[in-house]
Parts: sequence; structure tokens; C-alpha cells
Amino acid sequence: MKRLLLITAICMAAVTGVFAKGDLTVGQRLGDQDTIIIKMANGAKLTLLLQNKEQLKAFQHYSLDSLMRKLNLYVLQVDSLEQSSTNMDSDEMTVTFSSSDSTSADGSEQVTVTVQESGGKEGNKEHHEIRINKTFKIEVDVEEEDGNTKVNVNVPDKEEQDSIQVTEEHYRPTKFNFDIDLGLNNFINSDIDDLVDLKPLGSRYVSLNMHLNSQIGGRRSPLHLISGIEFSFNNYMFDDNVFVENIDNYTYFNNTGDINYEKSKLTHSAINIPLMPVLQFRRENDKDGFIIGAGGFVGYGLGSHAKLKYEEGGKTQKDKIRDNYNLSDFQYGLEGVLGYGSVNLFVKYNMNDLFKDNRGPQANVISFGLRLLE
Repeated sequence: MKRLLLITAICMAAVTGVFAKGDLTVGQRLGDQDTIIIKMANGAKLTLLLQNKEQLKAFQHYSLDSLMRKLNLYVLQVDSLEQSSTNMDSDEMTVTFSSSDSTSADGSEQVTVTVQESGGKEGNKEHHEIRINKTFKIEVDVEEEDGNTKVNVNVPDKEEQDSIQVTEEHYRPTKFNFDIDLGLNNFINSDIDDLVDLKPLGSRYVSLNMHLNSQIGGRRSPLHLISGIEFSFNNYMFDDNVFVENIDNYTYFNNTGDINYEKSKLTHSAINIPLMPVLQFRRENDKDGFIIGAGGFVGYGLGSHAKLKYEEGGKTQKDKIRDNYNLSDFQYGLEGVLGYGSVNLFVKYNMNDLFKDNRGPQANVISFGLRLLE
């Protein structure tokens, strides 16, 4: 019985796709009106919904024979639908209706109706979505209780219908995203630990990311591939009056007792290219859900400088010293992302040494923090 009722709803949907040519919803088209019911043979009824007398006068110009012939073309296809209904246990079923008296270029008019499971079964209830030509949606709820079957048909309003059409027609598997990484830096596997301590909150990491997000496997697939360009800025702020120097092409971390440094840090910037497979799941309301991904990156250093801030002679002095400090030009490593909804965490590990071989102490950098989405 549920199958027959659902098939009937599909036929109604197909007829709606042909005759409801206006942009208004059913409720908006009807408005305030008078109802005329014409009783026909075999208990059939023809209902006219009219807003004024002019519409009633204009009704005499309509050809009921043409209308009934078109309706009959769709009704005759119910048998083929019943034969294919055995396959409706799948998540989706598509049926195309045709009529031969259309004025279209190929001499036939087609209405494609797609029945999609949306939410599946909950007890004795089933929820289906019927989409007509990918631009019109009807929701059908079927409930069976105590031998009785109830069918509820819901036609979303015009705004929601328009959003369906935009989503279907403007789907692109690849798009650009802009996001920002805000986090902290630290040294690991390091010989610097015996030379200097980092101020945690002052050793900040910032990256401006223009990511190319490509969905792999179709619009329902959670698999994405992230690439693009990242502009990163690493800050290492030193404690205990330590400052960095480049002496004879070797980088030293020195300490002086003569000056009390309010700020002493080394900063370098780089451009990176990531390549990271990501699983991005969607929630039932189509919002972002759980995300997890891991991949690698390669990059090249753009510049570096040291900055010192201190008091001298009762005045605040700020020294900015531009130098390469023997930092590695090329960098590479691993990065990952983990999150839910709009809250994403990132981690980035530089596998290359911070300084060139035999040009400074050995150290690797790890950065971690929060990724702010567009």
C-alpha cells in the first residue's frame, strides 16, 4: 500500500512539474478564491479554484480534452512504475515521464522525477524526497500504524525551492577557500635547548592560506584534496636576555648582562605549497561536521630579521636587523588538521633543519594552533 501511495505521489509530482510553470508556490498561487466543484461520472470531481469572475469566463477557452489526454499519458505509466518499485529499496530511484504532444524542439516533453531516501525509516515512518528536473522538490512522509497508512505531502516555499535549483546547477567539485592559521612555535630535536628558552606566547605562528579544495568522488563523497598557497610567518621570542647573531656565517645565541632586553626575537617568512587528503563529513543539516586530514608541504624562505627592544639612556630603543641568519632556504614537512564544525585545529612539523648544515645549532620547528575558516 505504501508503494502505491508513493507512486501516486510521484505521478502528482510529474504533473506538477509540467503544469506548475509559475515561480510562485502552490499556496501563493491560490490565495483568496472561490471554489467550484463539478461532479462527474463514476464519482469523480473536478474542482475549480477561481479568484474572480474573469477567470471563470476565461475558463471556457480551455480545452479539457487536451488536458485529460496529457494527464492520461502520465497515468498510463503507473504500471511501469509498479514494476520498477521492487528496486525502491535503494537510496535513490529516477523515473522519466514523456509526452508526445509537446511543442518542444524534439517533439516530446520530459519530466525527470527522482525519489531519494532522506533520513530513512524511523519506526513505522518513512521519509522521501521527490525532485522534479532537479529544480522542484516535494517531501513525502509515509506512516503505517494499526493497518492504516498515512501520507503527508509537503511542498517547500519558493525560497527553499530556489535554493535547490541553485545548489543543483552551481555545484562545483573544486573551489577556493581562504583561511588563517593562528598558533605557537616550539623547537624539538634541538641543540638550542641548552642555549635558549622560548617565550611560549611570544613565539607565534601565523599563516595566510589560499587553499584549493577539490572533492574527489562526487558531491556525496567525504574525500577532499587540499592544495594551494600558504604564506607563513614564524616568530621565535627568546628569554633570559638572549639574542641571535650571525658571526662568520654561523648563527650564535648569545647572552649579555649589560642590557636588559624587553623583546628579543627572530622572525622569518616563507611560502608553502601543501598537498593534503582530507575527510570532510557533513551533518544532517548540511553543515560542516567532523574533519580529519594529513599530508605534506614544501616551501621556500622569503626573508628573515631579528628585532631587539630595550631601554638605553632613559629612551626606548628598537633595533631591526635584517639578515638571513643562515636559515634553510628550502623547507618541507608534514601537516594535519582535525576538527568539527567551524572549529579546526592544525599542526605542522618542519622536517628540515632550521639552519643550514654546519651554519647553526640543530633544531626542527613544530607549529600548532587554531585554523580560522572563511
